[in-house]
Amino acid sequence: MDNSHTHDTYRTHHEVNTVEAGRETGTTRSFWHERDGVSAVEFAFVVPIVVALLSGIFQFGFAFFMQGHMAEVARDTSRRVAVGELTQSEAISYAENSLLDPGVTYDVVVTLPDPDDPDDRDVVVSISAPKREISPIDILGLFQDGDLSASVTRRMEFTE
Repeated sequence: MDNSHTHDTYRTHHEVNTVEAGRETGTTRSFWHERDGVSAVEFAFVVPIVVALLSGIFQFGFAFFMQGHMAEVARDTSRRVAVGELTQSEAISYAENSLLDPGVTYDVVVTLPDPDDPDDRDVVVSISAPKREISPIDILGLFQDGDLSASVTRRMEFTE
């Protein structure tokens, strides 16, 4: 009788222990070759990096958006002052009301030309706000110190 046929039909005890549910276990595989839980460990390493990266992108994007908005409000306010549409106090109120987030402490400064200096014809509108108030989330701690600011200088138009 052919022994190879017997071996194919009846598996040894060693083969039964090593092949179970479609994967090798125990005696023939060492601890370092096991793949159980690898995805969970990789996920645990990758997720904090991805969250930090996405948070940073969101934070910087929002800060750039807010800085652009502040510059737009300063531009519009300076134009309205330069053509005589707004006084200094009206310009400050107009700028504060035009800014997006009422929960942020904006500092609006409108500087008019010096009437005693005939060469000074510049209107300057400066807007600043603390970075820590502008950033909606600050997981990385990048927006704790300093101010975000925008300033526009425009030549006053004199109508006579």
